[in-house]
Amino acid sequence: MLSKEQSRAQWSELRALMCEWDPIGVMGDPDWPRDEYDCMVGPVMRLLESDASDADIAAYLRGEIADHFGLSPEHYDFQSVARRTRAWFQERWAAPQNAG
Repeated sequence: MLSKEQSRAQWSELRALMCEWDPIGVMGDPDWPRDEYDCMVGPVMRLLESDASDADIAAYLRGEIADHFGLSPEHYDFQSVARRTRAWFQERWAAPQNAG
């Protein structure tokens, strides 16, 4: 189980990845709230923690872009974002030295 500090770090890192992806293109504005994509952070984290496939993560992201943000999903490479988030999670949070 992660400590509170580790949990906050994990959330912050995934939030940064979502902001870097910036699917609606707002992060270039320094006044735009950094919590724009927080609606995706928790669900993506749960998918990563449950060892969901890239396809499952990509499907979730596609649904959010279409349903929550109301954007046309064919303009996004969801598989690439899914692979990137999974690689981050595996490297930073699922490695044996981070266990227990």
